[in-house]
Amino acid sequence: MLSLNSFSQADTTKTALPNKVLRLVAKDLVKYDGCKEELKLTQLKVDKLIEREAQKDTIISLYKDKDENNKYMIKQLEQQVGQYENLTKDLQKELKGQKFNSFLWKAGTFLGVISTSLLLLR
Repeated sequence: MLSLNSFSQADTTKTALPNKVLRLVAKDLVKYDGCKEELKLTQLKVDKLIEREAQKDTIISLYKDKDENNKYMIKQLEQQVGQYENLTKDLQKELKGQKFNSFLWKAGTFLGVISTSLLLLR
């Protein structure tokens, strides 16, 4: 059965195209395979660049959120400083009033001692 003509391999050394054309075809096929590989690598590189850009966008978004939080914290701290300044002014006013009351008590006590002494000496 294997000796039948349909199962035997034919001689492939003869071609319908000239050898020069076949060499050019072979070169073109090799270039085509190289171009296919280069295209795959380029597509992979583009995918990596897109992924990197997405990561950068995410990082930028996180930094913007952090910046907004920092601005809010600064605003809150500025409000606290303003409250402390107002509290300091109020405490200074109260201290002046206490000093004045203390002065009046000292002056009144001094005048009372002097007037009592004068009355007792007379």
